[in-house]
Amino acid sequence: MTFDLVIRNGRLVDESGVRAGDIGVVDGQIAATGEALGAARTELDAAGRHVIPGGVDSHVHLGQLSSKGDLTADSFWTGSRSALHGGTTTVVPFAAQHRGMKIADVFADAMRRAEEEMATDYGMHLIITDWNESAAEELAEAADAGLTAVKIYLTYDRLKVAGDLALELIGAATRHGLPVMVHAEFDELVVQGRDEMIDAGALGATSHAHSHSRRAEWLGVTQAIELADRTGAALYLAHVSTPEAIDIATDARGAGVNVVAETCPHYLILDESEYDSPIEAAAPFMCSPPLRGEHDRAGLLDRLASGAVDLVTSDHSPYTLEQKVPNGPATKFTEAANGLPGIELRLALLYTHAVTTNRITMPDFVRLTAAEPARLCGMYPRKGSLDIGADADLVIWEDAPWLVNWDRLHDNVGYTPYERMQLQGYASTVVVAAEVVIANGENSIGPGRGRFIPRSG
Repeated sequence: MTFDLVIRNGRLVDESGVRAGDIGVVDGQIAATGEALGAARTELDAAGRHVIPGGVDSHVHLGQLSSKGDLTADSFWTGSRSALHGGTTTVVPFAAQHRGMKIADVFADAMRRAEEEMATDYGMHLIITDWNESAAEELAEAADAGLTAVKIYLTYDRLKVAGDLALELIGAATRHGLPVMVHAEFDELVVQGRDEMIDAGALGATSHAHSHSRRAEWLGVTQAIELADRTGAALYLAHVSTPEAIDIATDARGAGVNVVAETCPHYLILDESEYDSPIEAAAPFMCSPPLRGEHDRAGLLDRLASGAVDLVTSDHSPYTLEQKVPNGPATKFTEAANGLPGIELRLALLYTHAVTTNRITMPDFVRLTAAEPARLCGMYPRKGSLDIGADADLVIWEDAPWLVNWDRLHDNVGYTPYERMQLQGYASTVVVAAEVVIANGENSIGPGRGRFIPRSG
């Protein structure tokens, strides 16, 4: 057999383990792994380096309007371009329904733009905020088209779905075989905390953290688990920021609830002390849930190591500095766009802070960043694995130090909260369906190259 591509002499890593050998590709799929594979039209030498499945990021916001009316700084094109440079080859953004919008319209629009712009392969989640009889019919159509998951919010006045409507929506998603991603913060506590700070005239970033308290997350996670338990849903807890919330999810799983818990690099690395600064310096670090403290970071890393955390995504929510502080120094915490960029740095951040510190192994790294997100989205083993027949989305991972500078990134945000951070490891070569799209500092990335990967199973 003559292969289209062979990557030779690598340390092949999937979630099951590490083995030395070659990996051969035919017609865009993995055709063989083993020692001394035969001839190929294109050959890459990975001696001394790991070869891993391309990352799968199942939580990114691209080309999307926020609840405040801000359009994300990254489009489907610029966000997916950035993802590829970081070693992520499959991305799952959102079609976002806001109140008064039809699900059919927002889903069709997102799919059209994704087809035109996405550089990576992609799935599509659906945010639902306006649930009614028409929405139920349109959800069924989107599910038939390959929708990967439904997302709901338990907080935010313009987004939240509560009470009987939440139960109906989650039940409908479950009947269509869709997991339900939940932004799990207890709305009453968030609103109470926000109003307390406004009444006190405390309008800086620390008031944002006070509003979105740890207890608000714990109660929100408990609420989401109760909804899932009542409906039999597959629950996907988004962006968990505290170890106690992970423990609540672990206990629920032990009691028979189908729940997975996600965290993000910023909760493992960045610190809530950033909010002590004036709003112009603090706003770039504002997200919901907010950054936490040393206890929380250490606890999340412990639960990452124990396997209690199921996946690590970027929750890439990119807004420019102008969107973060629309009124300059007079910006109130309630006015700052919420969310952090991180799609390109996700793998390098986790590798640096969890693999090189011996918190997790390389197979764990692949499971958290590729296999489990793919499994959750109904894409595994086509994505996130090195199985025979899997898509040949492959990364040669270089273990070498480098310094983060936004100028060398490929998003459209204008800054990174990780500026000047020393990282270890990066994607030196990226292969998509057997085509080498990044190698030796050169790339052949373009918009519209990605394929839609519908949910399977």
